[in-house]
Amino acid sequence: MTNSNSTLTITDLRERDSGEYHLMFITDKGEKYQSSAGVTLTVTDLQVTCDSATQALTCHTSCPVQEFFWYKNGQYLNKHTDRSKHFRSAEDGSYSCSVSGYNIYALPLCVGRNCWNMTYTDKRVCALKGSSVEFAGNYSHPSGLLVSQVFWHFQPPKNFQDLKKEAQFAKRVKYVKQYRNCTLKMNQVTMNDSREYLLRFIANDGNGFSGRPGVILNVTDLQVRVSQSAMDSEGQTTVTLSCITSCTLSNNPTYMWYKNRQPVTNKPTKHNKLYLISSEDAGNYSCAVRGLEELRSPDQMVTLQSPALNTFLRNFYCVPDVKSIETVRYKYVSRYTPN
Repeated sequence: MTNSNSTLTITDLRERDSGEYHLMFITDKGEKYQSSAGVTLTVTDLQVTCDSATQALTCHTSCPVQEFFWYKNGQYLNKHTDRSKHFRSAEDGSYSCSVSGYNIYALPLCVGRNCWNMTYTDKRVCALKGSSVEFAGNYSHPSGLLVSQVFWHFQPPKNFQDLKKEAQFAKRVKYVKQYRNCTLKMNQVTMNDSREYLLRFIANDGNGFSGRPGVILNVTDLQVRVSQSAMDSEGQTTVTLSCITSCTLSNNPTYMWYKNRQPVTNKPTKHNKLYLISSEDAGNYSCAVRGLEELRSPDQMVTLQSPALNTFLRNFYCVPDVKSIETVRYKYVSRYTPN
């Protein structure tokens, strides 16, 4: 028996990913085996609630946590070993929490009327390398204050440096500002741009506020993955090409396929998959997303062979008083050779 292991890595977790996961493997004969015991995954969010009767703020999560960190108006307050924090009625503001070991923040909760607040149109954005992205933030502040500066920066903050002043983003970002709103537009995104972005505004009293959690940008490229099905009773297999990314692209994109740099229009497809069954399908394949065809994946060479019928030649020889001799010759030709 051969011992081996398999690791499942899930990025960009969502609450809908919660569930029990099992490992399955399929033999070269098409036999399927699944583990009896699974791994239970619980994906939870952080949420702050307020009990006005007891004047207590509570940081909710369904996972066991040892330490909670509290923030007021975007500024760190203190650390607690329990999930509740008491406040006085005079302590109006926007409160948020985080937990030890994770760079994740609860959406701010406004207590009272004098609140600093920030909301984002998107929480997460997945973009193709080389494409353009934009995300917007809306902000509010206590009455009587005027906003003197508005800009975007990334997390963790580097002295709250404006993105426009970062060499990495020079000439690639611009802001579109409206009343209590600022949209970040970034072009030619790279893998190094994958991080969390926050909008920050500074009031005329010198106080500033950055809205946590911000917008998480994940940048991915396209890759073609080749797999084949188990052989059926007629000796035929189906080769499946998958156009894969490291995160889930926004807006439910339509995938385009190319063979030897020419569009594929006469083959069965489904979502991000292309199915091949004939030796005539051999060639170099790549994929792209409709509307961003110039951002094509690298070519992947696929070689197929036609299914060959097994041929048998039987010759019988009769030798008196000795034995019968049977000679069998057969030939099998594999129809799929991965590159």
